[in-house]
Amino acid sequence: MRYVKMLLLLALFFLSMVMFAQNMETLNTALPLSLELFGTPVFALEQPVYLCLLSLFVLGGLLCTLYFLCEKIRLSREVSQAKKKVASLEQEVNSLRNLPLDDSNYSAEPEAKNEE
Repeated sequence: MRYVKMLLLLALFFLSMVMFAQNMETLNTALPLSLELFGTPVFALEQPVYLCLLSLFVLGGLLCTLYFLCEKIRLSREVSQAKKKVASLEQEVNSLRNLPLDDSNYSAEPEAKNEE
């Protein structure tokens, strides 16, 4: 299975390189980016399309990494809380297991029902 994943990754890389090579003119065209707030221009840039695609890809990877890091921290916290609860429950079971059996509360003979 590992070899199949590696071959698929290699094929994806090859196809993306072919796409970039065949569309270099289009990807090199300048893309005007600007931000205006309340009619006032804040900034204006002209960047090639490939740079915008690459930077958005990197930003997406960073956001996914941040999300999964937060999720890992949350799940680690839940696991530690569950381990503490299991430890306390095991301690309770062990303390109940070590209690001496006391037969004074239980009679060997069933109680007679009062019928009136």
